[in-house]
Amino acid sequence: MWRKEPFGKLSSGEQCYLYTADTGTGVRVSITDYGIALVSFVFTDSEQERDILLGFDDVSGYESHDFYSGCIVGRVTSRTADGKFVLDGKEYQLSLNHGDGTVHLHGGYVGLSKVVWGCEIVGDTLQFKHTQSDGTEGYPGNMELIVTVSIRTKSAGGRISGTFLSLDMKATCDHATPINLTFHPYFNMDGHKSGSALDNKLTVFDYAGYLPMNLDTNLPTGEIVKTRGTPFNLDRSRIGDLIVDVPGGYDHSFHLCTKDRFVVPAAEIESKDGRYRVRILTDQPGIHVYSGNYLAGTKGKDGAVYDKHSGIALEAQNFPNAVNIPSFPNCILREGEEYSRNITFSFVICNSGMG
Repeated sequence: MWRKEPFGKLSSGEQCYLYTADTGTGVRVSITDYGIALVSFVFTDSEQERDILLGFDDVSGYESHDFYSGCIVGRVTSRTADGKFVLDGKEYQLSLNHGDGTVHLHGGYVGLSKVVWGCEIVGDTLQFKHTQSDGTEGYPGNMELIVTVSIRTKSAGGRISGTFLSLDMKATCDHATPINLTFHPYFNMDGHKSGSALDNKLTVFDYAGYLPMNLDTNLPTGEIVKTRGTPFNLDRSRIGDLIVDVPGGYDHSFHLCTKDRFVVPAAEIESKDGRYRVRILTDQPGIHVYSGNYLAGTKGKDGAVYDKHSGIALEAQNFPNAVNIPSFPNCILREGEEYSRNITFSFVICNSGMG
């Protein structure tokens, strides 16, 4: 299923690779071993080919830019206040790679996004492995990580009704440590070269509320607030109609009603005409919606230029700064335990053979 080809070299001279699967169901997926970045999701049908992910033509773009396009993020995603936390009575200082040196963001300067992962094709799956050493970016413990990527289809009434890309993330560590992994794809369902994604329609499913942010720090206040009557009530909503009432744009987490670690629908984004849809399913406690507020003239693949709001990032994850807010879900992985989380993307072309 997976085809391997060169994807360019890093500035160090290290060769990176691109892995592509044509599912035969109207979807083609490409992933690189650099940061396990999701490079392209291409809908292919009788009308056109449409790539809905922002990205770059080769690995040099992923190395040189820092907006985490499509990649895995960790050891802890999102922002950690002052880059500090206390664990078992000891204070740890993480690298301060954001906010004029005041915030730890997305795992640090290198984290898991700016490294080449080992990759093996195992049957119809990709298996990525990486070891993050004790002290990397200030985190305690040697962490072993495995991400398994698989594709499956669903049939109904004798025909294909959906295609699913599953990202299964597992980790162990020889010391207690915070962990919060996610993937950071930017979607534009009208096509990655189409300009603003504000015409896309967005739904967040079955959630208890959203997390208000401190506008000065972009960190959650610790509250969980109901969305009724607010621009955070996202129900097949055109993003551009609501974002005008969100100062700075969306950069907020939603508390999902996931229980017992079942993988459930978290969000769905669809094209302006409703023809193309991607649904995100997860067992994570939250999903973070980021409206590309800081994209500013980035040159992407196929000659595209990504400006503000050119893509919408949907990041299934634990809550930001959870390590410092006791009321938020636990994010501590202890020696002898296994971290296990899943993010799945479901692809549907409406009014076609796929449903």
